[in-house]
Amino acid sequence: MDHYDVIVLGGGTMGSGAAWALGKRGVRALVLEQFQHVHAFGSHSGKIRIIRHAYAESPEYVPLVLQADALWCALEEETGRQVLHRTGGLDLAAPGFEQARRALGSAQQFGLPHEWLGGQEIRHRWPAWRIDDGWEACYSPDSGFLLTEPALASLMTAAQRRGVILHDREPAREWHADGAGIRVRTDRATYTADRLIVTAGAWASQALASLGLPLTVLRKVVWWLEVEDPTAFAIGRFPIYIAQSDLGSIYGFPLFGSDALRLANHTGGEPTSPDAVDRAVHAPEIDEVLPFARRQLRGVTERVAVSAVCLYTVTPDENFVVDRHPESPGVVLGAGFSGHGFKFATAIGDMLATLALDPAARPLPRFAVGRFL
Repeated sequence: MDHYDVIVLGGGTMGSGAAWALGKRGVRALVLEQFQHVHAFGSHSGKIRIIRHAYAESPEYVPLVLQADALWCALEEETGRQVLHRTGGLDLAAPGFEQARRALGSAQQFGLPHEWLGGQEIRHRWPAWRIDDGWEACYSPDSGFLLTEPALASLMTAAQRRGVILHDREPAREWHADGAGIRVRTDRATYTADRLIVTAGAWASQALASLGLPLTVLRKVVWWLEVEDPTAFAIGRFPIYIAQSDLGSIYGFPLFGSDALRLANHTGGEPTSPDAVDRAVHAPEIDEVLPFARRQLRGVTERVAVSAVCLYTVTPDENFVVDRHPESPGVVLGAGFSGHGFKFATAIGDMLATLALDPAARPLPRFAVGRFL
């Protein structure tokens, strides 16, 4: 049997972040991934992800996203590959909705660069918006997006250069922890380790079945719609955004890599399981985003260029679980990233590695597993 200091079970978004963090610490680590390293079956499909700092969900996330941002920049420097594009970002809210004001509160609390804008100013700066004067927005100049596939490839490449071993297409069938350490069995071999990090994404409920965590897997569809005038949505002329209104919480991006505009609805979603999810996209589902595009954006057509299915793994409070296993202290878990985790991958990876290797480290209370047990 091969023995490691740490085994990472699941080499997706957070597993890749943990791999890089472990590599930087110089430990002997193995990552087991059931699919190829970057794939379209979990939560990181869809090509790009927003990174934003004035966090409307809670100011408690701001220090973590600032750490993550700095680490993404360090990763770019280490690998020589750009993964982060800064475009500026809008947290928008229709009258009666709080997304913009919550983002403003986070920006003010931490002294983040920002501007407070009304509907008229938003239309003036970004003519693609068709919104009333009553809309509000917190504009953050440092927001932007991450390229998911290059980001994950860079994380794992950097980890492997530091000695981390990746076994993709090797699913873990079972794991066991006792006083002697960790044992993980796959179809190829049985591995042992001093510590285990479980970052199984949408498969976390199966990998952590004994805990009975209240994790719900949601099927989500993302869309790329053709536009009449691509220059109106180009980087530099259109920011990333999250817009909260009676049509949901729609988020989107400037054009990147094509002349089609990527957008999706953060709310809703069909409960499913990762092994039985419907991977086909059905025409009526366009109604998740099309009413918003028609009403609030100029020149977005009904023509679908591309669509894709991805998965959210959601906790009841939509906060993450990053903690030690309550029954096996040598096991650390990262789960339930609730559709807003990708931007944090570098910082969460560092947190997971620290919890695994430093007995004195404590989880953030917001992420503690005990709130569900």
